Amino acid sequence: MCHVLQDPAFFHFLTRIDEEFAAVTRLGRCPGCEGPLHVADYPRKPRGCPAAVREDYSWRLSFTCGRCDGRATSPSVRFAGRRVYLAVVLMLSSPPRSSSSQALCDLLSIPARTLKRWRTWWRKDFPSTPFWQSVRERLMPPVLSEQLPHSLLERFEVGERADRLAMALRFIAPLSTRATTK
Repeated sequence: MCHVLQDPAFFHFLTRIDEEFAAVTRLGRCPGCEGPLHVADYPRKPRGCPAAVREDYSWRLSFTCGRCDGRATSPSVRFAGRRVYLAVVLMLSSPPRSSSSQALCDLLSIPARTLKRWRTWWRKDFPSTPFWQSVRERLMPPVLSEQLPHSLLERFEVGERADRLAMALRFIAPLSTRATTK
C-alpha cells in the first residue's frame, strides 16, 4: 500500500473528494446562525505529502459565516482533524505488527511516540467516538477494535487498493472536523 503514497494521481483524487465535500458545505448556511458562508481556507503544513502535491495540500478548505464569524469546515479525506500527518498516513502506518506500516514509518521518519499515540487512538479513542458508535453495526463481519485500522480497511475490499483506501478515508471523514467554532 505504500506505493500509493508516491502516486500524485491518488493525492489529486483525494483533493477532488475534499472539493466535493467543500461544495456541499458551501451550499449550506452557517450551522450556528444560518448566515451566509464565505471562503476562508486556512494554511496547513502537512507531513507525509509528496512534493508534487504539497501546494494543493497546504490549504484546508473551510468557510466562515458572514454574520457571526463562525467557522464551517467540511469533512476531509486528506486531513485527520488537527493532526499534522495526512489521514492516509495515519491509516496506513497505524496497524500493529505490520512490516509495511513499519517501512512507512521509517520512510516518513514518524517518531515511535507518535505512532504509539496513533495506535492508542485507533484502539481506545476511535471506538468510543459517537461517530463509530453510530456506524459500527453497518460493517459485517464486525470490526475488531484491537485490529483497527486494519480491520476497518478490510471491510472495503472492492476495486483497486487506492479505491479501497479512498473509500475508507471517505467513511471516516466525519471525524476530520468539529462542530461549529467561533
